[in-house]
Amino acid sequence: MNILIKGIALSLVSAMALTACNGVFEDLSINPAQPSMKEYFSTPEAMDEAIMTCYGYIQTQRSFGASASKTMIIRSDEASSNSDYGKPGMYGSSLNSSYYTIMQPFGLIYSCASQATFVIEQIPNVQFPNQQQRDAILGEAYFWRGFCHFFLLTNYRNVSLITKAPEDAKDYVREVNDPETVWDFICSDFQMAETLLPDKGYWKGDKAGRVTAASAAAMLGKSYLYRSGIEPKYGHSTTTYYDEAAAAFDRVIRGDYGTYRLVEYGHNFDVAHENNDEAILEIQFLGDVENAAFNPATATSGLAFDPRGIMLPGTGVGYEGVVHDWLYEEFKNSIDKDGYTDIRMFSTMFFNDLDPSIKLRPGQRLQGPGGYHFEDMYPSGDFSTAANSRTHVYHAAFLKGMDLALPMRNDNPTSITGVGSGVKEYIYNQPRAHGVNWRYIRYADVLLMYAEAVVNGGKAGSMTAQNAVQTVRDRANLPEIGGVNMDVIKHERMLEFALEGHRFYDLLRWGDLTERFKELERTDPNFKTFISDTDFEGFMPNKHEWLPIPIEEMESNPHAIQNPGY
Repeated sequence: MNILIKGIALSLVSAMALTACNGVFEDLSINPAQPSMKEYFSTPEAMDEAIMTCYGYIQTQRSFGASASKTMIIRSDEASSNSDYGKPGMYGSSLNSSYYTIMQPFGLIYSCASQATFVIEQIPNVQFPNQQQRDAILGEAYFWRGFCHFFLLTNYRNVSLITKAPEDAKDYVREVNDPETVWDFICSDFQMAETLLPDKGYWKGDKAGRVTAASAAAMLGKSYLYRSGIEPKYGHSTTTYYDEAAAAFDRVIRGDYGTYRLVEYGHNFDVAHENNDEAILEIQFLGDVENAAFNPATATSGLAFDPRGIMLPGTGVGYEGVVHDWLYEEFKNSIDKDGYTDIRMFSTMFFNDLDPSIKLRPGQRLQGPGGYHFEDMYPSGDFSTAANSRTHVYHAAFLKGMDLALPMRNDNPTSITGVGSGVKEYIYNQPRAHGVNWRYIRYADVLLMYAEAVVNGGKAGSMTAQNAVQTVRDRANLPEIGGVNMDVIKHERMLEFALEGHRFYDLLRWGDLTERFKELERTDPNFKTFISDTDFEGFMPNKHEWLPIPIEEMESNPHAIQNPGY
């Protein structure tokens, strides 16, 4: 979906919330000749523009397009990065309250929540040609407001609610809400969205990819599931919501809002099969090398999923990512019913597939960008040809998040360089050319989250927990499981969603973060030391579960509360 951020829709109301965007809006003034916000947004077409801005705030580079996404991915135990985007996830000096990839998503997501709230408040004043169109846009507004608060709470913890559209400076000085209040608000918004949003198939053509009732039900279930895991471990509540989580997921599973199914695994990570039958919530991106500047929340910031920080060693502009060996070994040891290596490994990471420990199917080869094999790109047998000399100790690098269909500019795979001065073409080694959509919630995720809710005491619906897990395993041709418990679910999630940005939050709600990180720090000398041996400070319990509240928020809001340890 080619979502454009309309200039007029980037309202002053939303812009004022961008306290963490380097003063980009500091010089804005109100032109008395221009219509007011409420005067402009008085037609269905204008309200559609307004809600599309919410999508833009999520997709723009300094939000989910680059900054937020890389922190979410690299912050886990799966991988390391030498990119500025990924550095907070390396648990070193860059994980601080003034680092821009911490500050800018905070401001942009709050802007999205403000814009969504404005839409909710303004829609009663607009005449729509039919109720379905009105409900769809209103449902989108409730959805994105709930989504924004979910992101803020699960990352920044000490956050305040946007319950009314800000109108002046005093509306940005708000008390911090306790997590239970925020969870109640999130769940209420997703409940409203689920009742208002259309079923699968309503959005067509260039509107494909907009959220549906299934998107809301899945996020509602996810909110109940996360709340049930996080609050008893990190908060003060002992209440769990596994029944509610299982019921929300089951509404998707039984097809209340349209039929979803598992597709070929690799089709979830390319451009050719975007918005497929497995996609329930898909963040839309469009590769773009024309707009090189970064201007947060404007059209020229681009809507690409910038893979800087996860690019293959030596193939781009130096912003490389590597996969930690424990994950490589887990995949290598996952063997299907026919004796072959887990098919998911070949869509997840790039590695030497001619290694004797890899069990290839007849005729199968792993292909990287340009169709090159590992030995074509790395004839030395490892990543030592990359600019970062530390890469040679790792066995694998990223594949997810990059458009491998893009051609390489240089025909020599061992001498790949970035784009030359003035050259503009869609090529693999230009990071902003990548426009792979982020399938944020796939049907496989709904199945495994449903199983987790049921195993933890939630009431089973149309499927048993074991059947839900086995359905995911069947796609990978893996053996039948004799039963299901949390260990089985944890292992399956590890393989199914590797490098998709979910792993840190899985460990968070399971209460496994400290134990897991300390184990890897003890056993793997290369864990999180990709940048340097000295900058990695180690995972600190009661601190690194959350990101720091940005310094500009701390300085401008007297009610702000910094998270422990920062």
